[in-house]
Amino acid sequence: MSKKPVQTNTLFNYFSSPKTTPKKSTENGESKNSTPTTKKVKKELDDSDDEIRPIKRQRSALIDSDSEPENESPNKRKPPKTESTPKSKKPKVQYSPSTTEEEDEEESSADEQPRSSKKKSTNKNKSIISQESVLKSFAYTKSDEKTEFDKEEVAIKKPKNKPKAELDSGWLHETLVFMKPDKIMDAERRKPSDPNYDPKTLYVPDSYLSSLTPAMRQWWVLKSQHMDAVLFFKVGKFYELYHMDAVVGVQQLGFSYMRGEFAHSGFPESAYGKMATMLIDKGYKVARVEQTETPDMMAERCKQLKKTTKFDKVVAREICQVSTKASCVFGAQLPEPRSEVGNYLYAIAAKVNTDNTSRFGVCFIETSIGVFYVSEFDDDKHCSKLLALFAEYCPGLILTERAANYGPFKNLLNTHLKEVMQEQLAAKTQFYPAATLLEKLFSECYFKDKEGKFAWPKLFGEIAEECNPKPEYELALKSLGAVHWFLKKSYLDIQLFSMGLFEKYEPVLTEGGLKIKHVERDYMILDSTTIQNLSLLGGKGTLQKTLDFCKTPFGKRLLPLWICRPLCNIEKIKLRQDVVKELYDFPQKLQACQDILKKLPDLERQVAKIHTYGNKFCVTNHPDGRAIMYEAKIYSKRKIMDLLKTLRGFEAAQDIPNIFKNCESRLLRKLTQFEPNGMNVDLTKTLTFFKQAFDHAAAEKEGTVTPKRGVDEDYDNIERAIEEIEKELQDYLKEQCKYFGCQVTYFGNDKKRFQLEVPETRANKADEEYQLEGSKKGNKPAKRFSTPTTKELLQKMLKAESERAKIVLDLNRRIFEKFSQKYDQWQQVIHCLATLDVLCSFAEYATSFSGGDICKPNVEPFSVKPFISIESGKHPCVSNIENFVANDSYMGSNEMAPLLLLTGPNMGGKSTLMRQVSIISIMAQMGSFVPASQCSLSLIDRVFTRLGAFDDIVRGHSTFFVELSEASTILKHASLQSLLIIDELGRGTSTHDGNAIATAYVKKLIGMQCRTLFSTHYHSLVDHFVDTPEVQLGHMACMVENEEDETEESVTLLYKLAEGRCPKSFGFNAAKLAGLPATIVARARQLSKEVEEEDKARNAFRQIFREGLKIGEIVKLLSSLEV
Repeated sequence: MSKKPVQTNTLFNYFSSPKTTPKKSTENGESKNSTPTTKKVKKELDDSDDEIRPIKRQRSALIDSDSEPENESPNKRKPPKTESTPKSKKPKVQYSPSTTEEEDEEESSADEQPRSSKKKSTNKNKSIISQESVLKSFAYTKSDEKTEFDKEEVAIKKPKNKPKAELDSGWLHETLVFMKPDKIMDAERRKPSDPNYDPKTLYVPDSYLSSLTPAMRQWWVLKSQHMDAVLFFKVGKFYELYHMDAVVGVQQLGFSYMRGEFAHSGFPESAYGKMATMLIDKGYKVARVEQTETPDMMAERCKQLKKTTKFDKVVAREICQVSTKASCVFGAQLPEPRSEVGNYLYAIAAKVNTDNTSRFGVCFIETSIGVFYVSEFDDDKHCSKLLALFAEYCPGLILTERAANYGPFKNLLNTHLKEVMQEQLAAKTQFYPAATLLEKLFSECYFKDKEGKFAWPKLFGEIAEECNPKPEYELALKSLGAVHWFLKKSYLDIQLFSMGLFEKYEPVLTEGGLKIKHVERDYMILDSTTIQNLSLLGGKGTLQKTLDFCKTPFGKRLLPLWICRPLCNIEKIKLRQDVVKELYDFPQKLQACQDILKKLPDLERQVAKIHTYGNKFCVTNHPDGRAIMYEAKIYSKRKIMDLLKTLRGFEAAQDIPNIFKNCESRLLRKLTQFEPNGMNVDLTKTLTFFKQAFDHAAAEKEGTVTPKRGVDEDYDNIERAIEEIEKELQDYLKEQCKYFGCQVTYFGNDKKRFQLEVPETRANKADEEYQLEGSKKGNKPAKRFSTPTTKELLQKMLKAESERAKIVLDLNRRIFEKFSQKYDQWQQVIHCLATLDVLCSFAEYATSFSGGDICKPNVEPFSVKPFISIESGKHPCVSNIENFVANDSYMGSNEMAPLLLLTGPNMGGKSTLMRQVSIISIMAQMGSFVPASQCSLSLIDRVFTRLGAFDDIVRGHSTFFVELSEASTILKHASLQSLLIIDELGRGTSTHDGNAIATAYVKKLIGMQCRTLFSTHYHSLVDHFVDTPEVQLGHMACMVENEEDETEESVTLLYKLAEGRCPKSFGFNAAKLAGLPATIVARARQLSKEVEEEDKARNAFRQIFREGLKIGEIVKLLSSLEV
C-alpha cells in the first residue's frame, strides 16, 4: 500500500501537520542498511542512550496519556512553548500524553457543533478547507505538563542521505517483515497455507514488542488478537488509530495522517458514536479500547510490585466492545441503528446425510434486542427451510465451522449468501461442541434466579438435561456455542446472555404431496424462491413496501414476519380482518391511535439497552465498568434520558385503551384493553413508582439519580443510620451545653469534625476526658476539644458516609435494574403495540388506496374443491395503480377449471397476472384488504413459483436444469390445496423437447387438481388441451392493426385476460420494440411463415392417414394447405 500524502483540507486542523519521513524497516522495525539485529532495532526505535531533548510536541507516533492527572481541567493547562531545534542536531520526537496536547474545548456532546481553532501552519501557503465527507472539527490546546510517570519516550531519527523515493515508499507497518505476505503467521505461528490458520490473529515477535513504548506495545498486543478489527485506542481524551487502522481512518473517515514514522490518525472521545457507526455501516469491525486505570491507580499498582519495568508504568487498557453490523450493543456512546430492521448474527452447524440432504443446527440473534433463537431440523438438498429462515430473519454475519462438511449449504454461501459477511471458526476451540457450551454456561454467572442462585432458562429444560445435551439438539447447542464464543470475544456475552431470553424457532414445514389432500398447519408456506419471485420483501415495488404504514420500529420489524407466514387458520384470519374493517370504518380512531404510535421510541431496543445499564454483573465484571471516560457525565445523562424517554413512551401508550373502549372487534379489545378484559398490561402502578422514585428534571440535568424514601432499601437504611448519628450528636451537644453551662458548638470538617468549641471562660471545667485540639483567638476566644464520644461518633459518621457514597455511585444502575425487573410487563405491552401497529398499517393501506375498488376478502376453509375467485383485481405493488387494467381470475369457481393455461403476446402481462393472483391470495390470508371488487378463496397451504430463468454456475447447473429442478420440487411437495405459478416451462431446451416436457407436466398437474396458472408460448401445447375440461384456456388480449401488411403491422397490448387461446405470440412486435434491425425482423417473419406452413402440412399428412377419417374431412384438410 502506498503512502497517502498528508491532507491540508482536513476536518481536524489538529491532524493537519505533515508526517516525518518513514524509514524502510525489516522485521522488528530494522533498517535495511542496518547490521543485525535486536540492538540496532532498539537503537532505532528506543535510543535510550541518547539524550532526549524536549521539543514542541506533535500528535505524532504514539501519544501516551498514561500519566495525565484525571482531575485536571483542560481549561487550566498552559499553552505549549515552542523551542527551536538547531539544524546541526537531529531532532527527536518525544512520545507524550495526548491529553496534555488537547486544545481547550467546551464540554459538549458529539451532537453539538464544535468550534475549530486556527493553527499556525508550517507551510506558508497552506490553506485549511473543511471536507464535507468529514462530520465535524474539534478544538484543542497543547500542554507540556508532566507527571512522574510521563517518561515513556522514543527517539525517531531522520535518516541521513536517503533517497526521496525510498522515503516515500511506505508506512512502517508495510515494511515490517512479520507483516509481509510470505512471512505472516497467526498467533500460533501457523502460516496461511495451514488449514488451521487463523487470519484474525497475528504473530508479533517478542523482540519487536520489547523495542516499543509501553502504550504502543499494548496496541500491538491487542491488535495481534484482533487483526480483523479497527482498533479505536483510547489515549487520554482521544481515540487513536495506528498503522493499518490509521489508513482506514484516513480513507474511510476523512482524517489526515499525523506527523511520525508510522501511520497515525485519531479523533476525540465525544465523536466515537459517529465514527464507529460510519465504519460499521461500511462493513468494518470496530474494537473500542478504553483506559481502565487512572494514573493514581497505576502508581498504586506499581507500588505493589516488587520490581517494575517501563511496561508496568502505563495505565491499563482493555477492549470494551467489538462491534459489527450484526453484533453490536447500543448504549450511551453508540446511538441506536438507523435501520428498524435488524441484521442477525447467525451460527450454523451441519451434518450431511447419505442422500445429500442435511440436518442443520441454527442459532441467531438480533443483538440490539437480545433474544436468542435456536433450532435444529432436517432439510432437503436445496436447503429450502434454511433459505426460508434467511428470508424471514435477514443475516448480517454467518459463523461457520472451519473445514466442516456443509454439503449443499457450502454452495449457498458462495451464491445466495455471497454478499453476507462470513466468518469461519476453529472446531472445538471456537465452535464449541454442545457439551462444552453447557459446561461453560454453567460455570459463568449469566443465569440467576431472584435469590441469586444459578437457574437454567426455561428452554434449556427442553433441549438439554442439566449439562448433558439431548441428541436431537446437539447441532442446535453447537451453533449456540459458536455464538457464545463470538460474543465473548466481542465482549458482548454478559450483556446478552444475562437477559436469559431463549426461544425455539420452528422452521417452515415443507412436507406435503399428493398423498396428503391438505396439511393442517398454522401458516401458509412461502419458500425463499417464492418470496424472491413475488418480490414480497424489500424496498420499492415489494409487498412489504406497499403495506408498510407502520409507525413504530417494532411494528416495522413484525410486518415482514407476517408477510413470510400468512395464516392458515380461518378464525385468526377473520379476527385480523375484523380489526382492519373496524379501523377502516372509523378512520378517526385509526388516526388517534397512529398519532400515539408514531411518537413512541423503539421501546423494544430501549428495554434491552436499559437492561445493560442496570446489570450489576455487567458493571462489576465487564471492562466497561472499569473504563475511565472523560465524558462520563454526558453518558450518564444520556442513560437517564433513555430511561425517561422509555417511561414516557409507555405512559403515552396507556392512552390507547381509551380510544378503543367500546370497540366491537374481539382482537382489538384483546390488544388494547387491560387484563382481564384484554392482554394489554395496566402500567399505572409501575409508571407511578418510577415517576415518584426520583426527581426527573434534576436527574436529567445532573445525570444522577437521588431516590426518594422507599425506593431503594439500602439507600434508605444508610440515610436512617446517618440521621441517627446526627441525632446522637445533637443529644450529646445538649449534654455538653448543660455541663459547661453555656452554648457549645461543633467545629471542624471532614476528619476533623465534631470538635467541641467551648468559650474560654468556661473551658476550665474540661477534665482529663477532654483532649485539647486547638483554640480560637479574637473577641470571643474559645478552646476546642475532642472526647471519646465525639471520636466514636465521627468514626461512625465517616463509615456511614463512605457506605452512602458507594451506594450513591450505584444508584443510577439500581434504578435501571428496577426497570429491568419489570421486563415481562414491558415486553407484553410491546407485543400488543407491535401487533396493533401492523393491523393499523393494513387499515391505512385500505383507506389510502387510490386505485379503485378494495374489499375484505372472503377466506374459506380447506376444500376438496379448492377455488379462487377474484373480480376486478389489480396487482397490489405496481406504482401507477390508478391506470392499471383490472382483471377477473377464476380457478375452480364459476364452473371454471382449476388449471388456467395462459397464452398471449410477449409483454402482454402474463407474468404480472400470475403474480397478481398470488399476492392477492397471500394478502387475504394475512388478514389484509385486497385490491379487488370481490375476492373469495379457499385456504392455500403453500404457494409455488417457477418464474424467470437463471443458471447456477457454482454448482455447474444449466438454466434448463435449474428450471426442471424447481418443477420437480413442485410435483414432490404440492398438495391439493397449493397454488402453483409456472411460467414458460421447457423454454431452456429445444422447442420439441421443451414442448414435450411441458405437455407431460400439464397432464400431471391435471391429475393433481390444485389451482394452477401455467403460461406458455407453445401453441401446440395449447392445441393438445383444447378439448380438456380440466383445463381452461385464457390469453392476454391485444389489438392488431394492418396484420396483412408486415411492415405496417401494429400490436396494441390490452393487458386484459380473455377466454380462449391466443393465435400467436407476436414476438416480432417485441423484436421491433427492442430495436432489432428491420431487415432481421423481416427475414425472421419469412422464416417463421415457412416453418408454420411446413408444420401445417405435416399435421395434415398425419391426419389424412389417421384411421377412420372420412373422405370429406380429407378434402377439407388438403384445402387448408397453401400451394
